[in-house]
This record gives sequence, structure tokens and C-alpha cells, in this order.
Amino acid sequence: MKEEKNIIEAISETIANAGGDEDFTLPLAAWQTSNSQSGEINAAYIEEIKAYQASPTAPCNKTTALKLLKRFARKDFREFWTTPVLEYLPAVSEGTMKLCETVYPHDEAICYAKKLIATLSVKELAKDFLYGVAHNAPEYRTALACYYYIKNLPDHEFEKKYVGSVVGKDGEFEDRYNENRCEICQYQHTVSQEPKMQFWYINVDMVHFYFKALIPFKFDLNTAIIFLEEYKTLPHPIHSFADYEHFKKIMEVIENSPQNTTSGKLRRELKQSGLLTMTMEQIEAFIDMLGYLNILHSNDSFGVTAGHICEKDMLLPLSDRGYAAYPVNRWTRKFGIDYDSISMLFDGIYE
Repeated sequence: MKEEKNIIEAISETIANAGGDEDFTLPLAAWQTSNSQSGEINAAYIEEIKAYQASPTAPCNKTTALKLLKRFARKDFREFWTTPVLEYLPAVSEGTMKLCETVYPHDEAICYAKKLIATLSVKELAKDFLYGVAHNAPEYRTALACYYYIKNLPDHEFEKKYVGSVVGKDGEFEDRYNENRCEICQYQHTVSQEPKMQFWYINVDMVHFYFKALIPFKFDLNTAIIFLEEYKTLPHPIHSFADYEHFKKIMEVIENSPQNTTSGKLRRELKQSGLLTMTMEQIEAFIDMLGYLNILHSNDSFGVTAGHICEKDMLLPLSDRGYAAYPVNRWTRKFGIDYDSISMLFDGIYE
């Protein structure tokens, strides 16, 4: 148990030391797809991977793997796109970084996701979430919302996503659809056609998991599966009821904030409270998570613990200054805190 605790502390310390409020570089997809070197770059990448698979690189330890993931996150995309991935392969062997995302057909993905959550304890997920908040361990903060997203996902067949309409040649409006993304669960059952971009996208997800506890603005089944699979590889932390008490103190800060406090203003309130050792970027993700868990929401919006939400049903922010994810994007302090959700999630979990 002591050795396990030391592993967890080492991981958390590495993440904390690698922190900072700098934004991670996002992929310049439009740039790379029009780049004339794409064919050569992907051919070179494929040869790198073939060589790796024929003679795998020795795995590094978890702390080094997280440092390599941080290095990946800090690298400018154009630099990543034109340089070898050799430096990251020890982290691939260790398991923190991935070569590519595993993608299932839509119906198989839903079936697999339901089986995946059946292997998890919702009480342990709740305790891990509280531990992740109290000890600033981002990797323990996303699984709870992912669990409820999958749990409340309705049985459905693939429904191509409506993406808007354009004026056709005959002057009439024509509907447009994304043939690869599901309207109901946002599952995208294709990966980038460019192999090196597969490496990029899956490891951007790993950055979000380990360093931000950030779930993309529009919750999707791909992310939920990836994050829960990674969560299952983590060591079990030592929980304490003190973690819940710490969370309640955070709720008191929110409770005592002015009535006109928005999710944007709440970032400063929480930072100034001294209760969170998170970066501002992590605090933004934490506030979003309070929305996903149905703790902060308006009267006409709700989180994934209350039921399934389709992207098309997500409401716009209450003002054009809103930036947060639905449903906290419609929250102000006057709507209060949903203590019924807190009780449902956390009461009795330490018994």
C-alpha cells in the first residue's frame, strides 16, 4: 500500500511540476491536409512504427512517460508534424502514450462502452473524483462523468450528424450531414486517414486526461471510452472522508459568491479561495465538470448524471461572453448549487 501511494504521489508531483497556464498547441488540421509533404511525412512515420513494432523500445517509468507526454504537448504542431516520433516511443511502450486510437463500428462501440462501465464501481469513481480534486490529480477527475455519460446513453442506431444546410445549384437549401459522426452520441467511427495525425489526436486526448481533466466541449462516446480505459490503468489512491470535506468547503465558496457570479467569474473566486492548487486552465475544466455532474446548472439545463443530452439540444450561453461547456454555460450564482446531485453522487460512498 505504501509503494502504491508513492507511485500516485510521484505521478501527481510530476503533473504539478509540469503545470502552467500555457495553452497546449492544437493541431493545425487545415494546414497539414493541404501540405504537399503529407505523403512523405506519413510514409516516414509508417516506417518508424514498423521498426518499433519489429523491435519495441524499452518502456520508461511512469514519471518519465508523463514528462514525455508534457514535451509532446508543448511542441508546436508544425514541428511535431515534420520530426520523428522516436523520442516518445518509451512512453508508448510504457502505455501512457498511444500509437493510434482503437475505433469500433458504432454499434460495437456502444456495446463495448456498456460492458466497460459494468466493470467499474460508481462509489470508487466518486471517491476518486473527490481525491482528484483535493490532491490536484487530474487523471482521477474525469471518469465519473464519463461513466454517467455512458450509463445514460440511450439504445440507438447510428444517425448521421446534421451539420447545416447550404444553397444548392437550383437555389434551394440542401441539408448537409457528417456521414461518420453519430447525431445521438457523437461517436466518430473513423480516424484520420493520415497515420501520423492518428498519433497526434490520441495523445492530445492523453494530455487532456493527465494534465487538464478536460472533456471536450461537446461530450462524445469516443472520449468517454478512451478516458475510462486509461482510468482503469491507474493505481488505486488512498481515499479519505477528508476529501469530501474539502469538496464541501469549495461548495461553500460558490455558495457565498455574489448572485451575479458566472462561470467565468467563478474561476477567480475559486483561485482566490486557496482551496485549489490547480492552474486556471484546470479550474476552468473543473467548473465544466461541475456542470457535467449536474451540480452547477440553470433551471433549463442539466448534466450527464440527470440524463442523456444530444449536442443539438445543448442550449447556448446566457450571454455572448459565455465560454464554458453546457450546462454550466447557462449557470449564474442565482441558480445555486444542486445539492440533490451532490448527495446522489457522494453521500454514503465511504461506508
